[in-house]
Amino acid sequence: MNRFLHRFENTENALRLTTVLLLLPMFFITDARILCTTDTGAYLQTISNIETHGLAAAIPMDRSVFFGLFLWAGKSYFGLASLLNEIGIQLPTVPLFGVMFLPFLLLILAASHWIETHFHQRPALIVTASLGIAMTLTPLPWFIFQAMPDIFTPVVFLYAMIFLYAKSTTTKYLSASIMILSALMHLSNLPTLFLFSLGILIFQYKFKSHPNLPNWHSNRPKQLLLLSLIPWTLTLMTNLWAGNGLTPSKGSHVFMMGKLCESGVLKAYLEETPLETNPLGVTHPEIKVFYDHKNELPQHAWDFVWNEQPLLGPTGGWHHSKDLYLGIYSATLTSPKLLAMHVTAAVKSTFQQVCLNHAGDGLEPLSKDGAVAVELRKHFPKDYQGIFVNPSPQQRATLNFGWFNQGYDIAAALLIFFAIVVVLKHPQPYQLPLIGLTAYFVFCNAFITANLANVLSRLNARTFWLIPMMCAAIITAAIVDFYKQKNQSTR
Repeated sequence: MNRFLHRFENTENALRLTTVLLLLPMFFITDARILCTTDTGAYLQTISNIETHGLAAAIPMDRSVFFGLFLWAGKSYFGLASLLNEIGIQLPTVPLFGVMFLPFLLLILAASHWIETHFHQRPALIVTASLGIAMTLTPLPWFIFQAMPDIFTPVVFLYAMIFLYAKSTTTKYLSASIMILSALMHLSNLPTLFLFSLGILIFQYKFKSHPNLPNWHSNRPKQLLLLSLIPWTLTLMTNLWAGNGLTPSKGSHVFMMGKLCESGVLKAYLEETPLETNPLGVTHPEIKVFYDHKNELPQHAWDFVWNEQPLLGPTGGWHHSKDLYLGIYSATLTSPKLLAMHVTAAVKSTFQQVCLNHAGDGLEPLSKDGAVAVELRKHFPKDYQGIFVNPSPQQRATLNFGWFNQGYDIAAALLIFFAIVVVLKHPQPYQLPLIGLTAYFVFCNAFITANLANVLSRLNARTFWLIPMMCAAIITAAIVDFYKQKNQSTR
């Protein structure tokens, strides 16, 4: 057995290739077609808006413009196609899957590098086992095939980890650059990275002499916190330059109101503050719409956000409701009762979110007249053909996510259980930082997305798979150590 493991150790590149080849079953499951949600259409529309109206007019109301910029740059081979076209070389149209392969490649490289920094005995075998588990027994492959920015969230985490542990200057600056660019791809990444960085800095300050404190440079957490402010600054400055004011999102107030509906805080506010005595009723008479429907408020934030009637439209819509919505939200923070409801709802929604580990949200058949079809035909005709002309499994509704999600839940539970057993029975210095940092990032993502956006499997499963992967690494390392000790005892 030991000779077999040594042979594995000496074929690191082959093992990494084998890990990537574990994606082959997913190629057959999806017919090697890109997966799209209705939100994909909004990001694709950003490409059209950039090309016709310019960047300032292309900034969406409800999402980051930078993922649209990424797709736009990828469409032209990240600028290479336009450059070659000037000298008469015409490149074929790049498929959308080719564009989305870049974050997947960054993710694989980062995961391999970070795991190898913790395991020095046969790291190639441990990387292969943990990534193999991630490729087959977690929702990760579904995010690789989706034309959505969710794949960038775990990329943010992995390169933040590489930055913290980096010993060379080149690795430090390269990882910081990739982390910042990845954070820009989704608005939720901004507060998630900041909260994660702040927590690490506080932990280091409180537990300076803890024996299991990660082995990184003492100034690195402070630097990470400062770096987490750069995506905020770029997003705010972009909106300010475009005339939208100093805000990360033109439509954040709509999501905030949706959360007030979902948590029950809005109904409690309307009952606590009668219309006749509400000062907002004088300056914003449209608030009466909320009072008229206070017993019929949406139970989910997305129902309010994506349904113009009967609440969002009559109270100002996306463009004319900001003052009213922020006024209501501010008022709920001045009441002790409503503030307590805010806290209770935040804890409840975070707990709900952090336990979600399912793929398939939004991956349903799409309308041939919808934004996804229109924009794909315009910018990525090969993907349009593969999805709508020769219907993909998504369009034929043949993807059975129920069966997959049951497997993901079982695999996650078993891996976490056995990893806990290994940590208790055979503790090692690297185990707690590896699991603790990963779990903390998953918690930060769950807290931010559940309380500033929606409680959705897609928003949590995009990071939850990191925990089973790290558990698999710890279990594999324990097995390697067991065989090493057994081999030494027989000599």
